[in-house]
Amino acid sequence: MNGEFDKYYEATEPGYRERAIGWATAIGLQDVDGLKPSEYLLKTAKRNIEGEITADDARRLVDAYYEVKDGRDIPGDTEEADKVSARINQIIHTPAFRLSPEFYLGLHGKIFEGVFKHAGKIREVDITKREWVLNGDSVQYEMSFMVQRSLEYDFEKEKVFNYRGLSEDAFVAHFAAFISGIWQIHPFREGNTRTAAVFAIKYLRSKGYEVSNDLFKDKSFYFRNALVRANYENRKLDVEKTILPLEEFFKVLIFGYDIELKNRFLRVGQEYGSMAANAIADMHRADVVKDVVKDVVKETVLSAIEETAVKAILRNPKASSAELAKLLKVTQRQTQRIMVALKLKAGLKRRGGRRFGEWYFAK
Repeated sequence: MNGEFDKYYEATEPGYRERAIGWATAIGLQDVDGLKPSEYLLKTAKRNIEGEITADDARRLVDAYYEVKDGRDIPGDTEEADKVSARINQIIHTPAFRLSPEFYLGLHGKIFEGVFKHAGKIREVDITKREWVLNGDSVQYEMSFMVQRSLEYDFEKEKVFNYRGLSEDAFVAHFAAFISGIWQIHPFREGNTRTAAVFAIKYLRSKGYEVSNDLFKDKSFYFRNALVRANYENRKLDVEKTILPLEEFFKVLIFGYDIELKNRFLRVGQEYGSMAANAIADMHRADVVKDVVKDVVKETVLSAIEETAVKAILRNPKASSAELAKLLKVTQRQTQRIMVALKLKAGLKRRGGRRFGEWYFAK
């Protein structure tokens, strides 16, 4: 499917690009469960993109196609991919949204109507799922008897949260935590990740963000793996939860950050399980940065990047300038300037040699 609708992205006809991205997103989200669409769906999607039929027409055609599928050798997974893609595309292009558990449950019902018997219904069984990114282990999902109450609690907290005036880092940190939380509840037996993705798109649009959705076209599997890593810990293996990958996904989606999103970095034992990754995660949390640096810097005013550098050094005093540059996402020359500023403002010093020395802050 990759590239199937690319030619429409540069089309001059009104609506072509928006409809193409909608379909690419809807179909791309099926990757989270390894589902692939049929040629019939792709042809139907193109008819909608080119304005021959509406999104509602496309959904009805797909449903009708499977009502009379007798004699065709069509796998059940393909039917699911086609029907769900048609429904998601239709939903993405409708403005209706409400921040409530009822809307979330209804969204699942709308997406999987006619696909799952339990569409829109809270699961009544406890579940585990073997994850590639966890080397076969599973996230601990909410107990079934707690799902309704947990959903209500998370949505009530979100309703009273004020996003106004937040920095991009703070906005993403909270938004990622909210989406991660309702995903971990896993209200449904199947279709939780696809529901969370569609809900996130509609929630962001309700706040006025023109998210293009096309990140889900290519990175839906990354999105799922990031949700998994945000909700998995294993003390025996010394693996902690890390929400950084999910925050980075939303930074790219919402604000267009240039961040490389690679699934291989999410697998337990890879980059995001390292000490450096934990340092990065903490550095992105504006609420804890100030708490940590206030013990080092009393009255001096630091810039945001200087505060971040202080936190990075406190977490890893042996970090080289090259490592700090990578953590701060700046050049080594910029890092050197930051270090000079911290020597003057915060008493930054270094003990030991260049290879085995470490940074510290003079009291």
